[in-house]
This record gives sequence, C-alpha cells and structure tokens, in this order.
Amino acid sequence: MNSKNKKEKRALSKIAIGIIAIVIIIVAIAAVYFLTSHPSKTTVTTTVPSTITTTTTSVPLNTSNPQDLMELVGLTSPPSTPVTITVWDSYSTSENQAFNQTLAQFEKEFPWIHVEVTYGVGVGTSQFETAAKADQAPIVYRDTSDSGGALFASGLVLNLSQYLPPSITSLYLPTAIHDWELNGSLYGLPDDINYIVMFYNKKFVPYPPNTTQQLIQIAEQVNSTYHIWGIAYGASDEYGYRFAAWFAGYDGQIFTTMNGQVYPDLNTTAMVEALQFWYNLTYVYKVNYLAPSTGAGGVEGQLFIANKTAIIFDGPWDLDAYLQALGPNLGAAPLPVVSQTGLRAEPFIGSTGWLIASPQASGASPLQIKAALIFILYVTNYQSDLRLWNIAHDIPANAQAYNTAIAELNAGELKPSYLNSIMKGILEQAKYGQKFPNIPQMAYYWNSFHEYASEFFAGKISAQQAAQGMEQAFVQALVQNGLLSSINLPPPPLPTLSTYVLILSAILSPLVIDRRWKI
Repeated sequence: MNSKNKKEKRALSKIAIGIIAIVIIIVAIAAVYFLTSHPSKTTVTTTVPSTITTTTTSVPLNTSNPQDLMELVGLTSPPSTPVTITVWDSYSTSENQAFNQTLAQFEKEFPWIHVEVTYGVGVGTSQFETAAKADQAPIVYRDTSDSGGALFASGLVLNLSQYLPPSITSLYLPTAIHDWELNGSLYGLPDDINYIVMFYNKKFVPYPPNTTQQLIQIAEQVNSTYHIWGIAYGASDEYGYRFAAWFAGYDGQIFTTMNGQVYPDLNTTAMVEALQFWYNLTYVYKVNYLAPSTGAGGVEGQLFIANKTAIIFDGPWDLDAYLQALGPNLGAAPLPVVSQTGLRAEPFIGSTGWLIASPQASGASPLQIKAALIFILYVTNYQSDLRLWNIAHDIPANAQAYNTAIAELNAGELKPSYLNSIMKGILEQAKYGQKFPNIPQMAYYWNSFHEYASEFFAGKISAQQAAQGMEQAFVQALVQNGLLSSINLPPPPLPTLSTYVLILSAILSPLVIDRRWKI
C-alpha cells in the first residue's frame, strides 16, 4: 500500500473515531437531559373490586337497638340532662324524604337527644372548613369521603378509631368503609356508594353505546333525526368529578409518586386527548351541549328531563327525578369503552357518609360527642340505609342493607317493574371504576381542573396548555398547603445547535490542524 493510501486510511480512521465520539457525547447529553428532566415516577395504583363486595361473616354489633348503641359509646342508661347536636345535611330532595323518616324514628328512640338540622349544605365545600377554623362547626356533618379525608388530615374531624371498636367496620361493605380510612384511622361512617353512570332516553336511544365511536354515531343520529342534543355534558363548568372517568379511559391517572412524594399527573397525553375528545364532540361534531351546570337541578338534568337531550352522565342520587320524568323510557348503563385506547371510561367509585367535628372545631361537650356517635351509627344502620334504597334508590353502604337490596333486585321485586333493569344498569357500572382518592391532596384537584378546562373549552388556550396549567396550579396549591415539600425545578433546556457545533469543533480541531491530513 503506498504512502498516500496509508494517509487516507489513517484520516478515515480518525474521522470514524471522531464520529463515534460525537455519537457517544450526544447520547450522554440526551441521557443526562432525560434523567434530569424526567424524575423517576412510580405509579400510584388504586384498585376497585370487580364487583361491590359484601361481608359474609356474622355481625356481632346491632346498631339498630338503642340500648346496644348507648353501651357501644360507653353509656349504661340515658343521661338525666338532654343534649342537642347540630347536623349539616347534604342529601338531595328524595334522599331527605328517607332521612326525615329516619330522623323522626331516631328522636323517638332517643328522646334525650335533640337534633338541629341545617338542610341543603353541599358536599365538598369550604363552608365546613371555614366554620371549623372559627370554632363554629356543626357537631355532625355529611360529606364525601375525599373531602372528609382532607378535613381529617387537617385535624378538623374526629378520629372514630379512638371511640369505636375495630369490629364496627364489619357493618359496612369493604368497598365503602375503606373510603373512610386514612393512615389506619377511621374518620367517618358511610351511608351509600356513589359513582356516575350513563343515563339515556330510550325514546331516542333504544340501546346504549358500548364504545365512544358508537356514542358519536348515536349522538349524530339523534341530532339529525330528532333535532335535539345527542349529549349534554358541561366539561368546562364541571370540576373534574365526571371528567376523571374519561381521563382514565385515555389511560390517565390523577396522581403519581415522584421522589417519594404524591405528585399530580395531569400534564399528560391522556389529559390532552380526553379534553380534545370532548372539544370535538362539542365544536366539531356539534352533538354535545356544553351545559353550564350538572345534575338533575342543573341545565344537563333539565334538558334530559325535558326530552331535549338523549344522554347525560349522572349518579344514582338524581335517579328519582329522572324516573318521575321519563318513567319506562329511562335507561342506565356503564360508561363506554374509549375506542382509541380500548379502555373503559372509569368513574370514581366513592362514598358519602357522616363525620363528627373535633371538639375544638365545634365546641362539643363529651356528652354531645357520645350523642353524635350514636347518631351517625343510627343513620348508617340497616333500617336507615334500606330506607334510602327504597325511597331514593341509593346504593347501600351498610352490608346487610346491600344484601337485602340485591336480593330484591335479583327477584325482580322493585316497583315499578322497569326500575329493576335501571338498577341493574347502575350496579353494572361498579365493575368498571377507579377508587376515589381520599388523600388530602385530592381537595386541590377540583379548582385546578376547573380553571384550565374552562379556559380550554372557551377556546382561549390549547389542550396542551390546559393540561400543563392544571398540573402547575395543582402543584402550587399543594406546596402552599404543605402537602408537597417543593416544586420541581423546570427541566434544563436541550443543548442548542451551537452547543453541538462547539462540541464537534472541539473534537475535530486536533484533526483539522493536523497538516498531515490530506484527503
């Protein structure tokens, strides 16, 4: 081989070595960037039983017997001095029909306890927290398990584990009672199990859609044939309770763990796609009405009652209003499978129930605390929960009441007869759900979602900006309230092109100045 060829070979070898070095450096830079901008995440998993489970063990406690209830809280006989307990009630109209019957029976059996009820207090509001911090909270309060968890973590409600035996949990469905436990402590007693389902009007939709593709097709057909809305769902005004189901259907989750902390996980492709799906149904396909309020008393429910929309998403708590309006035309079914992912939209499966304010928050005396314990045990016992089922069609959290309700349903004994198929559709949804997070962090999800979803559906920001804004607002709220130690620093910027040029120059410069290179 002549000298020229040898020099060319050495030059090519050096070039090859240089290229390999560049590749190694680029890969290293990319790896450092990825590791610094994407901290290790561990999924926070929450599981829900495939069906609502019941307990088959014998129940040693009887919370329907007045004497047993008094002994349970440490009283051998009624006190000589009557007591008054204040109660904030959050039931719907039909639920209050059942509750008022229970209340009348309670005061008859416990004449020494007078109950002052404030009706119409919404769940998940800051009203209780404000009152509690001013030492003016009611002694007893009805709320959702997630809001209750935040109140308990703040020290505003009683730790029932310090007052009631562990066996008390055997009275309730595991699915329900576990919603009221945080860090091994029991902070409330459940009265029902809640989640949303798909309600549809059989006059317009003979058979419910099983996939989102079918949902769109049915909504378009309804719109073109009957000239009404196929769907009424106000995702912009809604605070993310219903939307969580669609987020899950796109394989999203609200929380993850990052660096040992519970961290919001909203800035994801799943959130972007879920938001865009409802945007398209609203503004592209024009089959969804972006209603400004939810529930039977809101615009969504009123359109459904008036036969002006075919499909809505709501919970059993509003069932009575739809039954009265639609009768046998009312249908209920699980939310559909998201065609894009093959995953079913999974609503929160949670629970509402009764809490007792801490004595510091309410000013309650020890005897009032005992009376409050008797009250919440009584309003969640077999008779009370079964009354809620029979009148308002709430799904009982009390295990014995649930077993009775299912037996009635399986025997087709519900009246009117078409109610049997409706309740079967509602209970079918329990197979497809996600556990309602009752950790304190959940309290700061709602406003974060609402603010940026509203901006998105108003056309002011993109879906990507909405997802990013939600997570940032969520993180900031957690930090401000001491639930997240620090905000992660933004990821370092990717190396610019000029950076790569400098790196390349540094590698090649020894070769370039080597005058022996003659290619």
